[in-house]
Amino acid sequence: MKKVLFITNIPVPYRVSFFNELGKYVDLTVLFEGKTAERYGVNFDWNLDSIRNFRAIFLSEGDIIENRVDRGIFQYLKKGMYDEIVATNYAYRTEMAAIVYMKLHGIPYYMETDGGMVRRGENFFKRLLKKFLVSGAKGYFSPSASSDDYLAFYGAWRERIFRYPFTSLSERDILPVPLTREQKEEYRQALGMPEKKVILGVGQFIVRKGFDVLLDALSAMRGTEEEIGVYLVGGVPVPEYIEAAERLSLSGICVHFVPFQNSKTVSAYYKAADLFVLPTREDIWGLVINEAMAHGLPVLTTTACVAGLALVEDGKNGFLVPPGEAAPLAAALEKLLACDLQGMGAESLQKIRPYTFENMALVHAERFAGENGSSAERAKKENS
Repeated sequence: MKKVLFITNIPVPYRVSFFNELGKYVDLTVLFEGKTAERYGVNFDWNLDSIRNFRAIFLSEGDIIENRVDRGIFQYLKKGMYDEIVATNYAYRTEMAAIVYMKLHGIPYYMETDGGMVRRGENFFKRLLKKFLVSGAKGYFSPSASSDDYLAFYGAWRERIFRYPFTSLSERDILPVPLTREQKEEYRQALGMPEKKVILGVGQFIVRKGFDVLLDALSAMRGTEEEIGVYLVGGVPVPEYIEAAERLSLSGICVHFVPFQNSKTVSAYYKAADLFVLPTREDIWGLVINEAMAHGLPVLTTTACVAGLALVEDGKNGFLVPPGEAAPLAAALEKLLACDLQGMGAESLQKIRPYTFENMALVHAERFAGENGSSAERAKKENS
């Protein structure tokens, strides 16, 4: 069994689930820079008991330290310690130093990205540093075509880029079929949703997520015969959001701001909704898209969302619109509300089915196995 080292920042729950799955195929060690990132506003529920099929090493017992190098990482980068090494985040100083160390000492490694889009007009020196850090890996794990372009732009060889299904889902998280109207109504009653149509958005109430654009788009929509409930799950709204919601209530559109919810409760919101919207100005992936599709929802998002570009087929399981523009978003909302939402939801389920921890781990295991990829397939059968 191959010895594999992953270097990453913090034990985000969906990453821990992936590592647990990958650990069924390889002898896996994961080197985390820290246990938390609370000083950067990142909070999540996890505990050491959730780590089952891999060894976890923490350079810091507390918050990740973004702006200095933890020299403790170098003791794990000696030649021959591991058969394969994967670096996942060059934005932090410690992992940046690890990449430079491996380059200087001729230690082969993979680089993995959760997503990416090429930004034009970038500072010359910043671009030069990125090209130095990205180029030279033995291979790259990328989740989408736009991420392939991103890696190639910064120096990756395209023939060394390998596609994997980035996700926060296990097979059991994906519904077999879309919920019926009656089933949705049960969830709406439990959550106190009186409206006939329900639009759901999930994400932090920050400028990048674009909920201000959504509120402007709702105000630009033509009148509707059915009362629409818009449920935005993600935190405490700013006064401007509240004022916009009060104005919208006069036109039969009721906007509800819902605090952050745990995974079980937010799943109920997905099941109650008719469609999902993420009006983001930029998301290098956007795992809420995966989660909405796993609940059988059509998706409306922007061309600045990598998950949208990878998973949403315009007119088939949702629509893509330009970021930061209310008028196209309003038109797409009107069009989507008039569509066969259940049929589009079925298309979402079909599209998202391969995006599971099980498949994500298998793709990695087969790559590490090289030409002897059948060993990963045998391991899969033994673990099923």
